[in-house]
Amino acid sequence: MPSCRFCSSTYPREQFIHGNGPMTQVCVRCGLEKGLVSKEDAANMYDGGLGSARLQTLARRYSIFLYIPLLWTLWIMVIKDVQPWGLYFLLILLALTLLTPVWFIYRGGQYSGDMARLTPAYDRPKGH
Repeated sequence: MPSCRFCSSTYPREQFIHGNGPMTQVCVRCGLEKGLVSKEDAANMYDGGLGSARLQTLARRYSIFLYIPLLWTLWIMVIKDVQPWGLYFLLILLALTLLTPVWFIYRGGQYSGDMARLTPAYDRPKGH
């Protein structure tokens, strides 16, 4: 993947503006900040709402990996000594821990679809 010559970030080819001279190897964000392209020409730039929706989708996908250690810590510190709820909670926590990778893989298709839906359309210009 190419990298931007201003910010040195690596992006897919769709995130670069097209042109020669000063517009060569410049990402869309740097092109907008430097005034090389207008906002209308950078249709593949994420606006605030779209970026927020993409971040929310990403957070929803990976949040379970934050909750599992939190629940284990809660069980170790508080619930394990409470009878019989400590045992019940342990069994549920074990099942949840074992099913999490399966659920993560199973929902991968929906995540890819959601991200594709939230990705701006990109039309490659002629000659690129």
